[in-house]
Amino acid sequence: MKQSLASVLVLRSQFEELTKNFTMSHGSDIDTIKWFIEEGHKSNSLRRGFKKAKSIAETIWSYHAKEVTKRFEVQ
Repeated sequence: MKQSLASVLVLRSQFEELTKNFTMSHGSDIDTIKWFIEEGHKSNSLRRGFKKAKSIAETIWSYHAKEVTKRFEVQ
């Protein structure tokens, strides 16, 4: 499904709400999202909402990767 910027911003808000009590630096900047995907399971996998938060993080990361690729394509 194609994501719009508005839908990704809503997902960031959901991610922040889900992870507010997780063991990690708080926020939803792209570095935090990447860390959560790669390392977040170590101290958060048993927390309620972890699977949903990880799914949201992967969606946000995918959108980011596509947008960065678009910016650097040769026109």
